Amino acid sequence: MRLDTTQFLAVAATAYGVVGALSILLQARHMHTQRASRDVSLRFLATYVGGYAIWLLYGLSLESAPLVFVNGVGSVAGAITLIVAVRLRSAEPQFAA
Repeated sequence: MRLDTTQFLAVAATAYGVVGALSILLQARHMHTQRASRDVSLRFLATYVGGYAIWLLYGLSLESAPLVFVNGVGSVAGAITLIVAVRLRSAEPQFAA
C-alpha cells in the first residue's frame, strides 16, 4: 500500500501535533524538579489549555479524528502542567512587595 502526498502530510502533521502538544510537559517536569512555578505565567498556561480545548471542540464538531486526538492530548498535557504550576504556586512562600 502506497501513501499519497496528502495522506503522508496528514500523518506527519498529526505526529508533529502530538509531539508539540506533549512538549508542554517538559515545563511541568522542570517546575516539579525545581519545586517552583514562579517563573511560569499561569495566564499563559490557562490560555494554552483553553486554545487546545476550543480546537478539541471544533474537531469534535467536524468528527475529525486527527484534530480530536492532537487537541485531546494537548488539553490533557496542558491541564497537567497548569495543575502542577498552581499546586506549586500555592506551596511557595509569598513575598510582600
